[in-house]
Amino acid sequence: MALGLDTTRRLLLALGRPDLRPETVIHVAGSNGKGTVCALLAATAQAKGHTTLLFTSPHVARIEERIRVNGRPVSAAVFDEAVLRVKACAEGLALEPTFFETTMLVAWAVSEAVNAQVVVQETGLGGRLDATRATKADLAVVTSISVEHAALLGSTRADVMVEKAAIARPGQPMVLRDPEDAEVLAAARRTAEHAGTYDLDGEGPASKVIVVPIPDGVDVREEATHLAHAACETLGWSTDGLADRAAKVRWPARAQWVEASGCGPMLIDAAHNPSGLARALPGLWSSFQARIGAGGWRVLFGTSPQTDLDAMVLPLLERCRLSHPDDVLLVAPEGGRMDGVPPETLADLAWSSLNGVLPFDSVKEALEHMRAEPRPTLVLGSLYLAGNVLAELGRDTDDDLSLLASQG
Repeated sequence: MALGLDTTRRLLLALGRPDLRPETVIHVAGSNGKGTVCALLAATAQAKGHTTLLFTSPHVARIEERIRVNGRPVSAAVFDEAVLRVKACAEGLALEPTFFETTMLVAWAVSEAVNAQVVVQETGLGGRLDATRATKADLAVVTSISVEHAALLGSTRADVMVEKAAIARPGQPMVLRDPEDAEVLAAARRTAEHAGTYDLDGEGPASKVIVVPIPDGVDVREEATHLAHAACETLGWSTDGLADRAAKVRWPARAQWVEASGCGPMLIDAAHNPSGLARALPGLWSSFQARIGAGGWRVLFGTSPQTDLDAMVLPLLERCRLSHPDDVLLVAPEGGRMDGVPPETLADLAWSSLNGVLPFDSVKEALEHMRAEPRPTLVLGSLYLAGNVLAELGRDTDDDLSLLASQG
């Protein structure tokens, strides 16, 4: 990881500034819910008849899903061709872009290859120094925020907001999820007033901030729908059918039901940080309980390293104490940038289980156990864990990973 915009800017120039070609570029940042907002906005652009590219990270099961063209992961052949183009530019300039910078630049090369009219891109980390801020954007969207990556983004929500609201572009609007804190909102407005000035971009007109209040008690998808509605209105897009589209958009590993797996029905969600899990779990549990009734159930949990592991697992521990899963299965997610938290470490926590807390050496072993004893399972934690599970189940085809079922 290398925060900063210089390498990306130079390579965008070498590629011929593909980010200037689409009619509309939407840039989304935030701590939680930004992927869902991106998916809904991309599906809306596609429904309007626009050729649409969606860039998100990390991927759940395959790298190509970071770049969806009209809702489907880009083909390996188109992806590889774009990689070679970016590689040639990097070698010509003697630059070594990071993995994230490379995948973002590949997305823009693909956007040019498919003549994308609308591009929706998700910030990787923070905003101010994230590679995605090097591109054009006609609209910025900032979802809910929390203190995360404190060493890089700051130790207060106001600090984090400054970093994330910095994706605002001079003279272009920014849709902001109401942070419900006057100091944090003031930080966002100050940042927007000086959009584009953070690393010698030069001062331009301020970004107009459109604050979106969110009703109490809504879940992540409903909140995303409110933000997407405001974004569409800001762009002059019709909002007809938006609620229906929100109900139909499939965002893998976000409140995703998997049936006929041989393991029993699963509800999979990649709530990957403390605030995300705390917000998502009530709605997930309501959906899970409505589906399974009063029968037995279990948890499969694994997480990437957390600044505050106790805060991460607290909502799940409380749910287990209240609802008593038959088993708690623990495993380290595989394939992430950092090793997952060892299951033995997780097993030392104060779980409440009728039959036992079972650590596993691999996701494959955990699923073998689940197949031997099928029952409803709540799968929570790292996005990498969700991807591991979907890959082991063979649920990682283009059809499985498409935004809309009608595409598969």
